[in-house]
Amino acid sequence: MTGRTWRIGIVGASTIADMCHIPGYEEQPDARIVAVCDTHEGRAAAAAAPFEARVFTDPGELADWDGVDAVSICTPNATHAPLAITLLRAGKHVLCEKPPALNADEARQMQAAAKAGGATLMYCLNFRFRPDIRTLKAYVDAGDLGEIYHARTSMLRRRGAPIGSWFASKALAGGGPLIDLGVHCFDWTYYLMGQPAPVSVFGATHRRIGAYAIEDLQAWTPAEMRGIRPATVSTGEVEELATALIRFANGATLSLEVSWVLNTAANATSTEIYGTRAGAKLDPLTLFYDENGRMVNKMPQVPEYPYPRMHALAIRHFLDCLAEGREPITPASYGVRIMTILDAIYASAESGQAVTLDPAAV
Repeated sequence: MTGRTWRIGIVGASTIADMCHIPGYEEQPDARIVAVCDTHEGRAAAAAAPFEARVFTDPGELADWDGVDAVSICTPNATHAPLAITLLRAGKHVLCEKPPALNADEARQMQAAAKAGGATLMYCLNFRFRPDIRTLKAYVDAGDLGEIYHARTSMLRRRGAPIGSWFASKALAGGGPLIDLGVHCFDWTYYLMGQPAPVSVFGATHRRIGAYAIEDLQAWTPAEMRGIRPATVSTGEVEELATALIRFANGATLSLEVSWVLNTAANATSTEIYGTRAGAKLDPLTLFYDENGRMVNKMPQVPEYPYPRMHALAIRHFLDCLAEGREPITPASYGVRIMTILDAIYASAESGQAVTLDPAAV
């Protein structure tokens, strides 16, 4: 940290801003929220009031204001690219919620805008800051697992579609659980694998159950839906389940499964990576390796903290990168790569054929 105080704007006074970004900035001694922008003026005003921040309803006016240095984008997926491009071209640094964009073409435009504006773009793939993932990454980087040649990761919800919101609109969300949950579990697993260049993708998506009875309302459920339990809901225009096998230039492979709606025993998240010296899994972090001719399991101690804390750590990293002039852990170029892979999964699902990627182009 330096002696500078970063003047922060929030675009989208939504649940993710309220739960994660705003508290995350409040933790930082070198950040001050000075602006909140939302198309709903009352919502923006309510979020801005505790900070005596300026209220905007037009993001273009926020981009033109010289009173802000950096902005968090906390809006629906379809708005990520246009908002980021406007802000970056105006020289504002941007921390953008996941997914990076609707597709790789939009991510490329965001990358070009960051370069044109001389600004930093970081994607908030906050699970990279989870303590067990950071601990396992240290083991991987130290060579304790050897060469990582296969991994599998999944986030399966049996009745977990975000109901009553834009998530079920393909135009606004870009897809269903793949672009919502898959972007997270793919990212942290890919990060643990060392981010090798992808060469081929085979994917499939399913929408077979349709209307279903909900089990409970989640934290991300819009405020207007809380306390309401409709008899049935559906995933609307997007998939319920997505699965993929991704092959990389170094020969490694990654298997991915994500769902919002699936007839399975319970909601479950699982990640395992396999190396030539050892393997590992998350939840809880456990290492598997041969010790004197016998397989043993080791469970390293890692701290636990609630979900929003990962956003605070991501924000800390973002501000440190701005202060030190270095590239963040998930920069503009990474947005292009991860959206290229997600695009390929959807394209493969539509065609029924594997999609070949040029590793030099992603």
